[in-house]
Amino acid sequence: MIEGLIVSPLQGVFNSRSACPGEAVAVSGSGVRHAYLLDYGLMQAEWGWFLPDAATYSQKDKPRKWVEFPMTGALIEHEDGWIMIDSGPSPEAAKVWPRESFEAFPVVKFSEENVSVNQLKLLGLKPEDIRAIIFTHLHLDHVGQAYLFRDSSFLIAHRRELEHALVQMWEGKYGAYVPADFEPLKGAKWVLVDEERLEVLPGVEVIHTGGHTPGHMVVRVEAPNGDVWYFMGDFFHMPEEFQAESKGWLLFNGEQFESFTRKMKFWTSSRRVHMFITHDPTNWQKYPKIPKPLF
Repeated sequence: MIEGLIVSPLQGVFNSRSACPGEAVAVSGSGVRHAYLLDYGLMQAEWGWFLPDAATYSQKDKPRKWVEFPMTGALIEHEDGWIMIDSGPSPEAAKVWPRESFEAFPVVKFSEENVSVNQLKLLGLKPEDIRAIIFTHLHLDHVGQAYLFRDSSFLIAHRRELEHALVQMWEGKYGAYVPADFEPLKGAKWVLVDEERLEVLPGVEVIHTGGHTPGHMVVRVEAPNGDVWYFMGDFFHMPEEFQAESKGWLLFNGEQFESFTRKMKFWTSSRRVHMFITHDPTNWQKYPKIPKPLF
């Protein structure tokens, strides 16, 4: 189904490092200048996808709880180039997503302003200014606009994630992996991560977590003031998952989820380590949107 995917060699593109991924240093010389948050619109879903919410016998008529939340990405300004984290959903999601997927996760707000290239215009940037896009994973709300960067940017994903996505589609299990998102990416400049941790640029590191999907990664960024930010992808969809150390129907591997959740609890116990949860419903009450910087 998906042919022509090529993988660019890692040598000369990325660097390895051995520092503790939770470590925050006093003053960062990483080359990171700023980070910005991208607004990809709004989605809704039933709460059980995020936290177990089963009814007891006496609660058989308990109403379903639905939640509205943002779809977001990030943009890292680095002295060696601009790096995006996730590309957002397809602008044609209602048409190209499987009906069952759109029924479960309807996009309720999306306009031209939420298209990634228009988000970039707020800083005077174009697709060819983006050196690479890091995909935390390849679900439909994270990879749907990758085609806009097909000829200009490296596309970075974990090898296990791309392999899993292709197998799911070949088996006809489309769900969260949509063929329409992948077809335009044949022959793109894919860079597949095999390592558990890889430094993409100095101060920008991907860490394989699994948990939500087989090849899920989080992105660790060292801010200029020495603080550390974790861009969590969908490892946690909601802050309550982090607090409860539990996840609902969107959990793929419970052992991986529990292990990395405990690491995040330890690391974020430092006042200089921060966590950005992609779909937190309160994100836009807590953080600025592009063109204002997160840091």
